[in-house]
Amino acid sequence: MKIVAENLSIHVGGVEIVHKVSCKIPEKSFTSIVGPNGSGKSTILHAISRNIVNWSGQLTDIDERQLSLLPQNLDPPPFFSILDVVNLGFYGKNMTKNEKLEMTTSLLDKCGVASVQNQSFANASSGEQQRGWLAFVLAQSKDVTLLDEPLSSVDLPSRKNLYQLLLNFTRTGKTLVVVTHDIDMAIMFSDKIIRLEGGIKVFEGTTSQYQEAYSMLS
Repeated sequence: MKIVAENLSIHVGGVEIVHKVSCKIPEKSFTSIVGPNGSGKSTILHAISRNIVNWSGQLTDIDERQLSLLPQNLDPPPFFSILDVVNLGFYGKNMTKNEKLEMTTSLLDKCGVASVQNQSFANASSGEQQRGWLAFVLAQSKDVTLLDEPLSSVDLPSRKNLYQLLLNFTRTGKTLVVVTHDIDMAIMFSDKIIRLEGGIKVFEGTTSQYQEAYSMLS
């Protein structure tokens, strides 16, 4: 599903966080939203998911059944193992017990948490929790998936593998939007990059165009 914003302005607590942003997120693509802290990146994700209602302009309306949002700093669920959390991602899906087991096992392995799947989610390291949440979101397999700094605590070599996993996810026909400070990973794996500064869109284009525009800053 394509997501279009036109003259999108967003207010939080009476303060304008995003100012008249117009952009297009192509369907079945990997789009990264980058920029410094406080530039409105996360706020846009919450507006797309309708967790924020104080906005003006135009913004694609997405059926909540087609969308999944993974925000930053989720509280770990008490009394749940990593395996339990990933299993929750398959809730409501028409799958046999064996199909669910096969898919869960595959995701745990791909996200690098198979060896700690029975560990308490709350007692897992921050990197293991992020891997677990990622597996949970991929299990949902929604048409539109929004991720806010999903891999900030994961070590660099593993992060590259997980970004490749996300890119493969979009190639199954999904639309993925990732807010990240990891410019290198965004350039390496994204189809498109949107950059915000001070709540204003300052760039929208391909990764090669981004590299050309910001080469002097690297």
